[in-house]
Amino acid sequence: MINFRIFGCYLQCYKKPHKIQNMRNLTLLFLLFTNLYFSQTNRFIYELKYRSEPTQDYRTDLMALDIDAKNVRFYDYKFVEYDSINKKANEYSSRYSTKTDQVLTRKLNSNKNIWYRDFFDYFAVTTNDEMKWKLSNETQNFEGYKLQKATTKFAGRDWTAWFSKDVNISEGPYKFRGLPGLIFILEDNQKDFVYKLVKNIKLPRTYDTKEFVETHYGKPALPVTNEKFNKYIQEIYADPIRMFSAQMKDGGKATFKNETVESMEELNKKKAMLQNGIKSRYIYIEKDKAPKFN
Repeated sequence: MINFRIFGCYLQCYKKPHKIQNMRNLTLLFLLFTNLYFSQTNRFIYELKYRSEPTQDYRTDLMALDIDAKNVRFYDYKFVEYDSINKKANEYSSRYSTKTDQVLTRKLNSNKNIWYRDFFDYFAVTTNDEMKWKLSNETQNFEGYKLQKATTKFAGRDWTAWFSKDVNISEGPYKFRGLPGLIFILEDNQKDFVYKLVKNIKLPRTYDTKEFVETHYGKPALPVTNEKFNKYIQEIYADPIRMFSAQMKDGGKATFKNETVESMEELNKKKAMLQNGIKSRYIYIEKDKAPKFN
């Protein structure tokens, strides 16, 4: 059950969403949305369940969709928790890296996304992602709200979205947008990626994400194409010990989890482990843009 709260949520905006409750306030929220929109941020929180194939267990993360007067941002909700810690300490000493590879920004009502990619260095891939939706007459009730079905093909997968015309926002999770209403539920036909809207929070001002979205805690995003980004990952995968070998030759050490490696011979034995970590770090939502590993 979803509780879309309008007021009294300012102190909750940095807390992890708790158990889903009733969403009866949704209609009232969106009646007020137009008047409050230009000075605030509407944050829609989605539960994302994802896996690389149907035989695997799901990973689960919460994702934030922030919408303000000019911009839309989508990112791991965990960033918000770390941001709260840093603001209390008045320094950005606690850092988090995306687990989903689904961090992006776009202008409101635009299909042009800046997709931020974190893999040792920080990158920005600009994409144009206009989707052709096919509307269906099929509907379902979701927590007391009527949702309509729509389908599209995107990035090598077939997708089904359930949206509400009662919520006049043409946005949704990740790059999915352009429907005549907010997307509440989104899934591909294999159910490898499943998003469900679980909460809405109205923040009192435009939420600043420049420390962890537009930059990675001060590290600027290097503009690249998706092809160059994939080549970069593939080169690391081919020789994963390269980044450690220089320091090892100078008498340094490398640490993997709780194990310290002190020789090149020991380091070479870690190659397969490192390659597996690189290959499995992300489950790529855009199947047709994912790096290929030999």
